[in-house]
Amino acid sequence: MEDAIYYRLTEALKRRFIMELRNYWKSHPHYLDLVENIQGKYSFKERPQYGIIVKTGSANRVDLSADNYVGIVKSYVYLTKVKNYAGVALEWVREDSVAIQNNGGRFPSPPGVYYIELSEEDQFYVDQLLDVCREMVVMPDTSTGILEHPPLAGTLRLFEMPAGFLLVEGVNYTLSLDALGKPTGEILLTQPLTGGRGLTADYRSPGASTGPHLLIPGRANNTVIPGVVLAFGRRNGKGDRLAVVVDNYRQPAALEYGGKWELTLDFDVTSRDLYAQQEIADQTVIYLWGVLRSYLSTEGIEMTDLSMGGEAEEPYDENGDDYYYTSSFSVTVQTDWSVHVPLSLYLRQAAPLTVAQAQQVAAMTDDQLAGWQGNIQMLESLGLETIVDPFFSGRNSTYEIIR
Repeated sequence: MEDAIYYRLTEALKRRFIMELRNYWKSHPHYLDLVENIQGKYSFKERPQYGIIVKTGSANRVDLSADNYVGIVKSYVYLTKVKNYAGVALEWVREDSVAIQNNGGRFPSPPGVYYIELSEEDQFYVDQLLDVCREMVVMPDTSTGILEHPPLAGTLRLFEMPAGFLLVEGVNYTLSLDALGKPTGEILLTQPLTGGRGLTADYRSPGASTGPHLLIPGRANNTVIPGVVLAFGRRNGKGDRLAVVVDNYRQPAALEYGGKWELTLDFDVTSRDLYAQQEIADQTVIYLWGVLRSYLSTEGIEMTDLSMGGEAEEPYDENGDDYYYTSSFSVTVQTDWSVHVPLSLYLRQAAPLTVAQAQQVAAMTDDQLAGWQGNIQMLESLGLETIVDPFFSGRNSTYEIIR
């Protein structure tokens, strides 16, 4: 993991410094040809008149804690896997703070599970499974209830209010089905409600499917699911599936591990003209240390040191007195790294049990609990599975696990 973090950070930093230097030098009227020759390696077909090469020198890891643990991240969204699929196309998901701000501080997408499927390596579809929580069931009469949306089979949790008792499908009520055997949203109670009691419902309802959407490896998408930033990596295989869970309020979504890297970037300035080489080197150093340093600091990229190297010359023409003039300098940069390990289990609601139900549950085995139509809903019932924490894999954890 550390190697992957190191090479990703160094490559990203090199690209950033190259981009900033190109933006700076493109406005200089005497060195317009320099812009294309600011690169990360010597990849020229012919040696140019002048150029700047940015290379990675060295790096040291700066630990902020013994196990790199930073804290718990609260968010509207988190990433999870779909059972029996690799789930490696997405590197991470984050909430889009700009989209939330533009929506008046409210998350712009309805809560639920958004299944992402790659139909090709460069395109994907999104299927919505919307989350409905604490819906007041419309009661035309004391024995019939009407849900606002048709529920997905197996996801309905019906509560008798105000006591909050969980009703059991097939015992306390039945769902009307259409010709295809899918629930219509009509509830038929076996016993009518009396005494002014009512019903509330939690369920998931299939929403719209969108796509195909363009997938660009190594790029993020913040438009397909409003409010969610989807960061795709380079492990995009046709048929892969993942799921993004969206909630209607911020909750603990991930464990964050992180630290700092102290990196050294080496800059080689080369030119066929001695005075051009000196001018390019001087102006580049002044720009990096005097201007760009404070700008990058606001993004968590801290330039802590800049040191100048010596000058040298290389023969351009072995038979003539013509040379390339080179100089070098180094920049030391500190930048943060972090990894988010999603937390995909949380307690939504606790419903009271009767004495008979409590005795029944206490006598059940784990296998029997998995199929019990009671208060506890299995994560696997939605085809989802928890992402394993790589920092604690194979170790005895002190965390309690709810199944």
